[in-house]
Amino acid sequence: MKDPQTSEFINLMTDFQGRLYGFILSLVADPDAANDILQDTNLVLWNKAHEFSIGTSFKSWSFRVASFQVMAYRQSKMREVLVFNDELIKNIISEQNDRADEYLLKKDKLNNCISQLPERQRALIQKRYGFGTSVMQIAEELKSTANSITQALFRARTNLVQCVKSLPDESS
Repeated sequence: MKDPQTSEFINLMTDFQGRLYGFILSLVADPDAANDILQDTNLVLWNKAHEFSIGTSFKSWSFRVASFQVMAYRQSKMREVLVFNDELIKNIISEQNDRADEYLLKKDKLNNCISQLPERQRALIQKRYGFGTSVMQIAEELKSTANSITQALFRARTNLVQCVKSLPDESS
């Protein structure tokens, strides 16, 4: 035989799931975290069911338990914060500066090579990659086929790769 108090408690827990979730979500603003905290809250509520008196405010009691679970969640998140030491930060900055210099060098090489392309290839590269125009749109604009535009772009890219590889690593 079921205990009427247990049945009533289960009904209250079930009825309040949406409100508890909304309350928790309003405190953490992360649906996944809110679901996890709700599950933890339900476990605590179930384990402490003997402390709840039917006829008192289930909402107040369950929201208080949920608020403690939210605080516990926030405490655990604070412990997960990573702190980098100064040496690591300096290494990251140095690496970023090296990469920025390398990027500028490669960009200069590419711009130099683009300027050396035949006019038609340079215009195709500009339309396709500078303006983001689709191959179909370029073909329509030039009254050509998409296949011929694709082939012309392939030749232009091949010329660019060969040119960039042939240039020295130091900027001229």
